[in-house]
Amino acid sequence: MGRFKQKKQRRSRFQVDGRPVGRSDLMSHVSAVADNVDDHGRVMFWDDPSLQLGQVTPDFSLDGAVTVAPGETDELPVALFEPERALMMRLPGQPPREQQVEVAIELGLARFGGGFAVLRSAPGWTMHRLADERLELRSPNGEAFSRIVVPHNPAWVSAAVSTGFVLCVYGIQLGVRTPPGVPADRYRDAERLEEFRRGRGRGFTAAGLVPYVNNRG
Repeated sequence: MGRFKQKKQRRSRFQVDGRPVGRSDLMSHVSAVADNVDDHGRVMFWDDPSLQLGQVTPDFSLDGAVTVAPGETDELPVALFEPERALMMRLPGQPPREQQVEVAIELGLARFGGGFAVLRSAPGWTMHRLADERLELRSPNGEAFSRIVVPHNPAWVSAAVSTGFVLCVYGIQLGVRTPPGVPADRYRDAERLEEFRRGRGRGFTAAGLVPYVNNRG
């Protein structure tokens, strides 16, 4: 007793699915998440009601920025890549960050925050349409960063071939998956838009104009 009071158990700094873990277990979990590139996704156009990003000026170029302007339209194809698992981290005095998104930004995608949308090219990144119709987002090191399966959309493919690139959006809370406990028929464009905007506002979204590579025979 006295000075020899029992010390309080210190709470682990690391958690996986709400469960405290040690550093080694955390590293194993991070490696397993990072090694899985088969994610969830959707394809649509820039003005889709679940995105409501506005309209695109027709003079966009991979060499510069793309801005939106009222009254001008172009069929800019968009692909959403949402990782299977999130890796959240919070440093003292800073907002929470999703680590896979932070890696994508370090590799050249831009943080796609809320408000006015300005898009730029992502040097070294490519998006491949594979022979089996999957879409694979590859980082500048040539490795698969994210891979998705989406229904075949001839109009979207045609636009991607015509423009030569796709707006690739990577992150959590993109409005891709129906949230747990929500019936699929109640997760409509308005609900997807709300989640998409929430993720952008929290800094959980990265994006860039990425060259489109058609690997179909």
